[in-house]
Amino acid sequence: MTSRAPLIVAIVLLLLPVLYVGSYLALVEPQGIVIRPEINQNAEYYLGYSPIIPAVIHRYRFQNDIAETFYWPLEQIDRKVRPGAWLIHDSSNVE
Repeated sequence: MTSRAPLIVAIVLLLLPVLYVGSYLALVEPQGIVIRPEINQNAEYYLGYSPIIPAVIHRYRFQNDIAETFYWPLEQIDRKVRPGAWLIHDSSNVE
């Protein structure tokens, strides 16, 4: 009886890059999610617009800091392949 362990290991190793790219595409938001903190009357921060406080741009839908580190190599490739997708289109100021 032959061992199937090498076959299983090969399948897992071949699936890892597919899962990496698939999870990147599911989480990335190239145009960014623009968050503009603003101070209200009680000096508490909330999401809104303020010309004084700079906007924060999140490029990933979940765990932005961790995702930026984990997907950095793939993001560099994506920025070269789709440079137009990475432009910031801020539609929050449209009246």
